[in-house]
Amino acid sequence: MNNFIRLIKLCRPHYKAMLLGTLLATITVLANVGLLAISGWFLASMAAAGIAGVQMNYFTPAGTIRFLAIVRTASRYAERLVTHNATFLLLSEIRVNMFATLSKLNNVDLAMSRSADLVNRLQNDVDVLDKFYLNILLPMLVALLSVPIIMVFMAAYNANVALICFTGILLIGVVLPALLSIKLNKNSHKETQLSAQLRAELSDTLTGLRELSIYQAGDDQISKCNKLNQQYNQQLYNRHKALANSDGLSLLVVQLAMLGAIVTIVPLVYTGAMVNVELAMLSLFVLASFESVLLLPNAFIELPNVLKAAERLFTLQDKVSTQSNNQVALIDTQYDKNNTSLTLNNISYKYDEHTALTNVSFILKAQQKVAIVGRSGSGKTTLVNLLTGLWPLQQGSITLGDQNTPQELHSLSNDTRASVINILAQQHHIFDGTLSENLRYAAPNATKDEMLEAIKLAELKPWFDGLKAGLKTRLGTGGRNVSQGQSRRIAIAQALLQNPAILVLDEPTEGLDNHSKQTVMNAIMQVMSNVSVLTITHDPALLSQMNNVIWLEDGKVIAQGSHKELSSAYPDYVALTTRF
Repeated sequence: MNNFIRLIKLCRPHYKAMLLGTLLATITVLANVGLLAISGWFLASMAAAGIAGVQMNYFTPAGTIRFLAIVRTASRYAERLVTHNATFLLLSEIRVNMFATLSKLNNVDLAMSRSADLVNRLQNDVDVLDKFYLNILLPMLVALLSVPIIMVFMAAYNANVALICFTGILLIGVVLPALLSIKLNKNSHKETQLSAQLRAELSDTLTGLRELSIYQAGDDQISKCNKLNQQYNQQLYNRHKALANSDGLSLLVVQLAMLGAIVTIVPLVYTGAMVNVELAMLSLFVLASFESVLLLPNAFIELPNVLKAAERLFTLQDKVSTQSNNQVALIDTQYDKNNTSLTLNNISYKYDEHTALTNVSFILKAQQKVAIVGRSGSGKTTLVNLLTGLWPLQQGSITLGDQNTPQELHSLSNDTRASVINILAQQHHIFDGTLSENLRYAAPNATKDEMLEAIKLAELKPWFDGLKAGLKTRLGTGGRNVSQGQSRRIAIAQALLQNPAILVLDEPTEGLDNHSKQTVMNAIMQVMSNVSVLTITHDPALLSQMNNVIWLEDGKVIAQGSHKELSSAYPDYVALTTRF
């Protein structure tokens, strides 16, 4: 119920269009009921007048029928126009709301979520919510408005017939949907879950086609996808079967209600308590009245799926809301780039039950070069992620500035933090744009001369001179038009343009051939000449350039000193940093 109320609140910006659509839909239903009832009376009256050989005024009922037919047609057209427009407006509202939610998630939540699952929430779950107004809320509101009006008019002719009709309406509009909702509630959870799993597996299959081909594991992966697909199709079959059964039962109830009305009216006509032509009118009146609730079973079949999809989306919203409530006001300030130090004090971090860092402390002084070494899983990447300021601290503190005026890193605004610290990650993303557009991500106001100078210092000049389009050269999606070494040097050019106070390097030469490694090293030296540097590396050439080396194992600092000192004192350190 809570998710249903929250969906109602999402409709608030467009409630006028939705209420207008509901009014038009109600007018359509009432016009159709009146049209069928009056048509039944008119045809029966004309037949009775013909048999009796008497005349009757057919202009008034004929005019009423034409009027109701015009009203029904006009209101139906207007209702479709308004309700579908309201649906698109609501869909747009939900999509924007969902995208805003994803954009506010911190990097931990994004990193720990499967990208396919997030895409599924953004696409599939939102598409399911597309049905909320048109297929669920609208039929409910129309039933609430039209049923009382229909019952009042029917009771004015015969209370017993109205009672029979109302009983049938309760069965179709309340009892049957409630039973279906209970039956399909568990099914809807499985359907939503299997849909997300299937999309995730298909995404993984397409992403990992190369590895599947290399290891000849494609058949097993496709078999896994087929199994999920069969399970998902079975859930769809169950829902559609329930809908078909619902339609059949609804039709049966309608026919029984109409038969009950006829059985009730016939004795009255026989005794003269009711005019014979009213038999046809009330019978068709009962038949037409069920149009007000015929869509409710389908609405209740769709409702569990919609609520499950809403629950998945609102879970992310609640997470963002919690993060926002816990967030303190961010600070904008200026730092002297030649006199900015970085202090880590008792940093600890855990992923669920896995401890990544334990009481890590060290200082990166202004203009100092510090390296971090350690085996895979020692906590190096976690440390870098915390330095971005986008991962929340769990324990300890990271401060910028001198000892007299230290400032918490996580209390700084994004602009301030980005101007002070630049993270040069091992996997650097190149956007699908031109070279100049990619460079301007780091420095939006960079001039052409500044970009050319950065390209030169980043050892990109020989490659750049061979480009026909120069700075307008498109780099392709994910940088597919450049090599890995060129991608690294483009990242270094961005760092040169940004000119940060502190540069954090994550394995800057990892995976490069000797020539690319040398050019990247030369470019790094250019950046390192006037900034503080914290680098994760096992490269002896880089380690020898550092003022201090911090050795991490199992998330703990086990030793620190110069590369030469550690090499002399610890054989394990030599084994860790020696390239064979």
